[in-house]
Amino acid sequence: MEQAYVGIDMAKDSFVVATRLEGNLTTSLHNNDRKGIQKFLRSLPAHTWCVMEATGVYSLQLAIALYEKGIKVSVVNPLQIKRFAQAKLKRTKTDKVDAALIAEYGERMQPKLYEPPAPFMRKLQQQRMSLKLLVKSKRSFLNQLHALAQLEEADKAAVKACKAVLASIEKQIAELERQMQQTAEENCQELFTFLQTIPCISKKSAIELLVVSGGFRSFTSARQFSAFIGLCPCINESGISIRGYRGISRFGDKNIRATLYMCAMAAKVCNKACRELYERMISAGKAKKVALVAVMNKLIKQVFGIVRSGEVYNVN
Repeated sequence: MEQAYVGIDMAKDSFVVATRLEGNLTTSLHNNDRKGIQKFLRSLPAHTWCVMEATGVYSLQLAIALYEKGIKVSVVNPLQIKRFAQAKLKRTKTDKVDAALIAEYGERMQPKLYEPPAPFMRKLQQQRMSLKLLVKSKRSFLNQLHALAQLEEADKAAVKACKAVLASIEKQIAELERQMQQTAEENCQELFTFLQTIPCISKKSAIELLVVSGGFRSFTSARQFSAFIGLCPCINESGISIRGYRGISRFGDKNIRATLYMCAMAAKVCNKACRELYERMISAGKAKKVALVAVMNKLIKQVFGIVRSGEVYNVN
């Protein structure tokens, strides 16, 4: 039987489905809730391959339901769909057009099949998301307190309110960090412990690496992970007239890059292999930031070496 390709355009409350089968295209609308997903699953033809964009929590429930039902499903980067639409010179953008475009992308590109993260990893991802929001809020209230301190007659009620909220936020941050550490220790204690044997990889850094990498199930090499978080080289040149940006791509999660940057700052002093790499590049005339990026990539290689070998870090 011919393979049916189903493109799904996700939204908060609903999703549009476009099915390509035997040269025909049909579309339908479903509610993005448990009842709507079950109704959609019953309507799928045999030999179905569903393709959708990664839209965070809005696509997660449906992707997991399809996977558990044994239906082939791919969750792709929205930028890939956007570039595919640009390559086809698409001028019209509606939910139905997008769903049909996603179905065509699935048929032509045959994207990688989706494998959901483990339940404990989904828990860590949610905790990390909340933690990032709390840290951002803490920074905002600290800035507000600093601004109030510059006034000769700062309102006492405003200062008191900011300090009370800050105390609450700090308490919640500490509790979330404790919960994340406990979850990591309960579900992948050995790997979590081994990662911390690398000089300059702390508990917080180890948890960040575990969450972003999906427990190191989503990547097979350090190079893949480096490209995913935006640490791979990016050069923009053409002929003799264009001499554009030369540096890292900066795609992906900026928070993990910031974490690795701080680790690299310490690693160039405390980590023997990273220190030798940094000093060698500085001696060769490289800029300090370029050398630090190299150290960040070196740390990623050390992390994946630990993951592959299943052994503690060995300086030799």
